[in-house]
Amino acid sequence: QVIIRARDKNLGPVAMNLNHYTQQILREHLLTTYYQQLSKDSANHKMDLIRIHLKKLINQNQNILSKAELVYFQRGFQIRHRLPIFYGLPKIHKNPLSLRPVVSTSNSLLAIFSVWIDRKMKSLLPLVNSYIKNSTTIINNLRHKNLPEGAKVFTADATSMYTNIDTSLG
Repeated sequence: QVIIRARDKNLGPVAMNLNHYTQQILREHLLTTYYQQLSKDSANHKMDLIRIHLKKLINQNQNILSKAELVYFQRGFQIRHRLPIFYGLPKIHKNPLSLRPVVSTSNSLLAIFSVWIDRKMKSLLPLVNSYIKNSTTIINNLRHKNLPEGAKVFTADATSMYTNIDTSLG
């Protein structure tokens, strides 16, 4: 009757009534227009189509992939994968409590490509003029700047950005 979940923002575990958690996931996420429930067969079929498409992309681009990348993808396709899993992380620092939606692709077919794309994108980050590695870098850079008198430094955080962006527009 109880579910244990990690809390949002790595604040440790939280125990919730399973029925309440399930109803909240359905109300906030799964029964909204943002999600569509698929049968297991339909989900597996979609993943099969993705597998075919990704293999085709690799074959079409094998001349620009390194040997190590080709071996990485070849080995990745040999592993048995699971379907991605949806769950919610309780945001107990919010009132009322809400759930942050998470789709875990760990050990799924998509994880192979997520890891590869992440590595490729990280190698490009230093080429972006606005790229800042972390908050320590910002603080160190600001210490060496002569800011005008009265200048103020501030930060901003987007709230629920991904659930509020129209998918086709995004």
